[in-house]
Amino acid sequence: MPQLTIIAHGDSAAVVVPPSVLESIGLGIGDVLEATLGEDQLILQPGDNAVRRRLHHDIAHDVFEQRKDAYQRLA
Repeated sequence: MPQLTIIAHGDSAAVVVPPSVLESIGLGIGDVLEATLGEDQLILQPGDNAVRRRLHHDIAHDVFEQRKDAYQRLA
């Protein structure tokens, strides 16, 4: 996992996350993260919308793979 740098963002701070990291957990620009504070750690998890989007993506991918031959015949 790459190290991420905290940068200034107006009066706040931001962490820049590489696209490859976002893609590996099914997140994208505009998704919401839930933040939890632990002992000396910050835990970020996908919010409900991101989880739902990832589930839809996975289901659509599975259906396409199962019916790939039929879709190719229709094309």
